[in-house]
Amino acid sequence: MTRIIPTPVPQAALRPPSLLDNLRQRVEHSPERTAFHFLRDGEGDVVSWSYRQFAACAVRMRDLVLQYPLRERRVLLLLEPGLSYVAALFGIMLAGATAVPSFPPAGSRAVARFGSICRDARPDVVIAGKRHHSLQRQIDDLYAGHPTAPALLSVDERCFDDLDACTHDIVRLIEQHLDLRRPALLQYTSGSTGEPKGVIVTHANLVSNCAVIAERLGVDPNRVGCTWLPPYHDMGLMGPLMLAVFSGFPLVILSPQHFVQRPYRWLKAISDYRVTTSVAPNFAFDLCVSHISEEEVFTLDLSSLQHVFCGAEPISPTTLERFHARFGPCGFERRAVVPCYGMAEATLYISGKVSRSPVTLLDADKDALARDVFEASRPEADVCRRNTLVGCGSVASGHQLRIVDPATKRVLPERAIGEIWFSGPSVAAGYLNRSDSDDTFAATIGDGREDPARYLRTGDLGFLNRGELFVTGRIKDVVIVAGRNLYPSDIEESVRLAHEAIRANGVAAFSIDGRQQESLVVVAELERTRRLSHQQMHEVRAAITHAVTRDHGVSPAVVHLGPIGAIPLTTSGKVRRQACKQAFQQGRLSGLGTNV
Repeated sequence: MTRIIPTPVPQAALRPPSLLDNLRQRVEHSPERTAFHFLRDGEGDVVSWSYRQFAACAVRMRDLVLQYPLRERRVLLLLEPGLSYVAALFGIMLAGATAVPSFPPAGSRAVARFGSICRDARPDVVIAGKRHHSLQRQIDDLYAGHPTAPALLSVDERCFDDLDACTHDIVRLIEQHLDLRRPALLQYTSGSTGEPKGVIVTHANLVSNCAVIAERLGVDPNRVGCTWLPPYHDMGLMGPLMLAVFSGFPLVILSPQHFVQRPYRWLKAISDYRVTTSVAPNFAFDLCVSHISEEEVFTLDLSSLQHVFCGAEPISPTTLERFHARFGPCGFERRAVVPCYGMAEATLYISGKVSRSPVTLLDADKDALARDVFEASRPEADVCRRNTLVGCGSVASGHQLRIVDPATKRVLPERAIGEIWFSGPSVAAGYLNRSDSDDTFAATIGDGREDPARYLRTGDLGFLNRGELFVTGRIKDVVIVAGRNLYPSDIEESVRLAHEAIRANGVAAFSIDGRQQESLVVVAELERTRRLSHQQMHEVRAAITHAVTRDHGVSPAVVHLGPIGAIPLTTSGKVRRQACKQAFQQGRLSGLGTNV
């Protein structure tokens, strides 16, 4: 595999006023520089675009969008991951419209989400692949002939055939005055604790977030990125795609399906293309450890990897250690892992570890955590009485982060656990069509006199230690049993390790109202390959009860075993604990055998 060597970009082009200006300058100064490689089959079937090709395809998409009247100036983007998706995303912005990224509606849950987004966003145009034949019928059913029904624009790679526009024409078409306050994206949240909401992300937000991530990465003229993350969410959209265009490094893309089918493809792409920067949630590291064979490990060289951002879900130190033990011999370094924290309401990035510094681990006393305070665990303390927390680095440059008592709205001292509040230019403009948007995006500290800034209330809990953020959970998910605050992610980790039949990403813990106090419920999915007898399922339940009682000092009132798919997930793969709780209480949660 030929090593990709990026062409230097003039210093003046590194911080353009907008991403569209950035694209124009790259086409103008280095049109033949590689922008993207798309692995169509996840492996050897590769399509590459230069910046000139990328921009020409984006202009073609712009022209296709402008065929239709744009009343709301919103375009719903439903394409599969790939080069057509990237071209459409930038083509929508070139048309002066707001892109609304979402995944193609396949399956009942996806169709329901498509309907809710259409009702909320009121798109003028829906862009989808030609193979989604039923989409027009879904639009017809949803709008029932109403005149505001969006137009359906079906595209595939053939839309980009015979593009021979010269560089001068492309630059002229892209060049335009852009108000950075205009909405660039409408990001629908994954809905881990409720219904998805449309987050209004401006062009200024995009530039701010790209700038702070680029600063954390530092300068590297040989940077090459790789992503398999779905481009419909903040982590897959902002982290790899937008940052690659902003910073000008080549990006290797493969689809989420190809990664899940064979996790080896991700690490093989890193090895073949000498990738320096990638991104993945915690579960991806587990999949690689459990699904990559020894023969496949032998073919990998991960020594080029300088940064792999890890976020979107709680980061397990056990997972990181297992990954390093397996792939350290391939050249993977511990310091390459970048634990980070972010959310769509902040465009993406809120905090992260400084480049190439060690990952910070803190052993916390579990009883203190239950009282909403961090206290270091004593060295002689039993392993069951301590919890190892992974630091998510310091706050993004030019932004402020506070830990606040959610009831009094007063700033808490270091090591006290409270709600994470965030302020700065990356904070999005608000929720679309939500009257309570200011409650989330414009909160003030105390009576407003001690800190005049307006903050984003994240709904997450955490604390600061020497300026570094440690995330402990979500306010809505905290399990309160006998007056103690327990974090479901900690309980779920104990359950995952309790028995080999339990699926790694298939555990949920929540509390329900009992007669006298809250009761703990644990739901665990069993691996598809496991066919357990009644006695064996009894053993799994006993193992779960023992592990939770040992590690957390509370016995589950119910242990519910279910098949794969029983636990509701967000579109980005996070457990929807509140939806799981509701399904359990309504008797709709799929089960195996007798659950007690």
